[in-house]
Amino acid sequence: MTVPKRQTKRSPTFLRGFLESDDFTQEVRVRDVSVNGALLDVSVQMPVFIPITLVCGRSRINGIVVWSDNGRAGVEFAELISGETLTDSLKNKLRVSAPKQYRDGEFIGDAEQ
Repeated sequence: MTVPKRQTKRSPTFLRGFLESDDFTQEVRVRDVSVNGALLDVSVQMPVFIPITLVCGRSRINGIVVWSDNGRAGVEFAELISGETLTDSLKNKLRVSAPKQYRDGEFIGDAEQ
C-alpha cells in the first residue's frame, strides 16, 4: 500500500504529554506535530482507530490513533489545531523533557560527563 506524502508541515518537538482513552492513560513524548496530527513515542503499543485525547500542558486535543509500531504511534486530530493551541500550552509552562546528559545535540551517556 502506498501512503500519499503529507501536505502539512510538521514541526519537530520533544514535549511531554499524556494520551488518554476510555481504557488507559499513557505518558508519551510528542516527537513532531502538525495542524492535523502528531508522532508520539509510546511505551505500550496502541490499538488503531480508537478515540484518544492528547494532553500537553493545558491543551487537550481529540483524535484517533492511525498507526502504532515499535514504540511509536501516529495520531490524527479530530479538528485542525491552530498555532495558538500549542503556543498557549507553552506560555503555561508546558514541561519539556531532555536527557540529563544531553549537550550540543548529542546524548553523552553515563560514561562521559
